[in-house]
Amino acid sequence: MRHALLALALLATPALAETSLSDAVSSLDLFPCELGTLTCTTLTVPLDHRANDPTRTLDITFALSFATNESRGILFYFVGGPGGSGLASADSYLSAFDPTLTENMDIVFVDQRGIGAVHGLSCPVAQARFDSSFAPLSDTEAVLATARTYVADCTAEIGAGDLLPVINTDQAVRDSELFRQAIGAPKVWLYGESYGTQLVQAYATQVPQAVRGVILDGVVDLTLPAEGFYRRYTLAAETLLAETFDLCTGIPACQADFPTAPAQVYDDLAARLASGPLTVPYTLADGSRVDRTLTASHLEASAFFALYSPEGRAEFLRAIAAAGKGNHVPLLQLGYSNLFIDPETEIGMEDPAWYGAAYYGITCTDYDSGPGSPDDQARRILDEARALAPEAPRLLRSYFVERLACAYWPHQGPATRPQPYAGGDWPTLVLNGTNDPITPVSMAYSVLDNAKNAYGVFIQGGPHVIWGRGLACPDTIVQALLFDGTLPAAREQLCEQDPIADYTPLTLTDPADADAFTVARAVETELQTYIPLLSWDGDHPTSFGCPFGGTILATPTERGTDFTFTGCGFWPDLGFGGTAVEIRMDDADDGITINLTITGAQTGDLTYLHRSVDKAFSLTGSWNGQPAGLPRLP
Repeated sequence: MRHALLALALLATPALAETSLSDAVSSLDLFPCELGTLTCTTLTVPLDHRANDPTRTLDITFALSFATNESRGILFYFVGGPGGSGLASADSYLSAFDPTLTENMDIVFVDQRGIGAVHGLSCPVAQARFDSSFAPLSDTEAVLATARTYVADCTAEIGAGDLLPVINTDQAVRDSELFRQAIGAPKVWLYGESYGTQLVQAYATQVPQAVRGVILDGVVDLTLPAEGFYRRYTLAAETLLAETFDLCTGIPACQADFPTAPAQVYDDLAARLASGPLTVPYTLADGSRVDRTLTASHLEASAFFALYSPEGRAEFLRAIAAAGKGNHVPLLQLGYSNLFIDPETEIGMEDPAWYGAAYYGITCTDYDSGPGSPDDQARRILDEARALAPEAPRLLRSYFVERLACAYWPHQGPATRPQPYAGGDWPTLVLNGTNDPITPVSMAYSVLDNAKNAYGVFIQGGPHVIWGRGLACPDTIVQALLFDGTLPAAREQLCEQDPIADYTPLTLTDPADADAFTVARAVETELQTYIPLLSWDGDHPTSFGCPFGGTILATPTERGTDFTFTGCGFWPDLGFGGTAVEIRMDDADDGITINLTITGAQTGDLTYLHRSVDKAFSLTGSWNGQPAGLPRLP
């Protein structure tokens, strides 16, 4: 039964803060954050809040964004994961919002215990091996051995025995509450995204006197046990993947890139990988060629992560289309990117924004794996996976692999789940996209239907986490509530978004027949869509191997990026050398100039310009021994 609306008098006046955050923290030791531009402070907390041992402590760091106008409230911002770093993410998150957010709100980020430079738990070497492992469900002993090995190697790699038992969500809530007490115990807004919604629901339930309002974005249903949670999102993701293939068939450029139906191309590749890894020739940054292996794990991980956003779906379909034409390099690059694997070494990479061991450390101590020994638990999980297999034939690993790791993790969560989040005398805003693969919209409805004074805003076709993507709905609704206490216009509201971004067709599927302009424009397109370049931080000169040999050197400049091409092949039988200058200054000079020497099936020397200000193209040079220019239109 849905609860009555919150009385309008509750938030009838603008939500001005009792005191600004800058005043509240004036007595604390403040310093510039090492990551980003915000101000940080560190609070010493008990290592274990449940123990009475003042000698064992832990330092938790908070990043502070101070309102530039008169503050309308303090927002505690809890990022997802678990394992995401609030400090490392803060600047990029805040820059994505409308500037009025940072003008009007004080915002607090935190690296919760187990995350961050000081006590972050990460085992990238063990994680990369585990995430890339080939262990088919049909081979029970191999699957169990892989999970056991991962847990043993990961816990040895992190070497943090004292911290592992005390990094659950309950401890993290207590840390942030001690910070709120340290700044004078003001009422605060609690915002959580993804896993952060789990933390926020627990926080509001345990400390209701702290809460001015709650915003849950990409919502976890706390009442679900581990099996129910993984089942719910695996089946949702399976449906979304099928819908993504169907979307491609409705886009002529996408369908044209596939030799058969997109779903069939995926299924054929999955069937091939089910029998063992596929060898893929791969170019390293120095131009040397090595043999790499594409595994079923790479494929499934990339398929699952693609579903998080419209852009991810379009990118994944393009990689599958390339695989259907025999080029498996884009899929392998997606796998490396999604799994934080260094493509040069195939060793897991450290990431200051993500702590993979903390993900397991928190998840496994928030949930339990059921009765019995670790082997008993793991074998039961595999039996459940086999029973679910007919309903999730493409993404079954999402259901059982993490759960196996938790079965062998040294610390387990409680056997009982929390009661449903009940809300309170504050407003709770529930946000979700209907195309969310990891926190399906059904979880959001479960929370909405049980919480007092709750409102729902849902995006039809929307992604995982919807606030701060530049969409008027929900952004204006959220900020009206934060700034002025304006309640949503209705108990439930629905927005719409295209479930897939613009699809970029494969280029030069027949290079021998392409004209000069088509080739030059294809080079620009590949620079814009090349997965390693999209993953590049843009801060340091870096070389990348091209799919069919040769290299690209990308060098950041004050105005954009310079590129140097050496024997670069994005297509069989056609390579290019030369340079490119990309200018991104938001002025009349913006655009890209490419100077190319083409070799192989066709030859030429081309200068290509694409201006951003007027979207105009120009082309000069020679092509197959003749003057080159733009094609004449019919």
